Amino acid sequence: MSSTSSLRSQQRDFTRACFINSALEVFEEVGFNDATIDMITRKAGANRSTFYLHFKDKVDLILASQEQLEPGAAVVYEPINNMIEPDYAQFRAWVDYMSGLWETNQKVYEAILHAQLAEPRFAKASYVQKFGFLEHYLERFGGSEPEEAKVRLEMFLMQLEMYFFTTICAGAEKPGPDDLDSLAKLGYYALFKKTA
Repeated sequence: MSSTSSLRSQQRDFTRACFINSALEVFEEVGFNDATIDMITRKAGANRSTFYLHFKDKVDLILASQEQLEPGAAVVYEPINNMIEPDYAQFRAWVDYMSGLWETNQKVYEAILHAQLAEPRFAKASYVQKFGFLEHYLERFGGSEPEEAKVRLEMFLMQLEMYFFTTICAGAEKPGPDDLDSLAKLGYYALFKKTA
């Protein structure tokens, strides 16, 4: 590869990364639905023409930025991989941890959920990514059980995300301990077939 094409490739990657980082800032400021291409390009110090050289639309951009939208997501789900025979208190502590993450990163998670609702291909990609993070958990199931385990896992994650979205993002309230307990009991049974 010539040094000229190497520089072009680096410039292209830099520009894409700049759009992604700018979009994440705009999503945090105003949310996914209210963010506009103009806001993103202005924040990136670029123009619409350059944006459209890299992305088709906001959803295309959020698909490209999925890895950055859930920073450290592998770490977030690692406790589930490590829960071989968990007691309820371990799982409940993880639900509390997730609640704290949603409170801290409210606008980013809100942007993710809005993008999932607006674009099914993003929703699908998001759950495929989570299955990758939870590969060790899913490896425990043999025969036809892995598909059933995936369905239970996906259903619980959808419940968790929608609950946190409606309370923390839309309701601007902190989830109560009794509500988190109910959510944790649902997840504990869905993922481990255990009751609290």
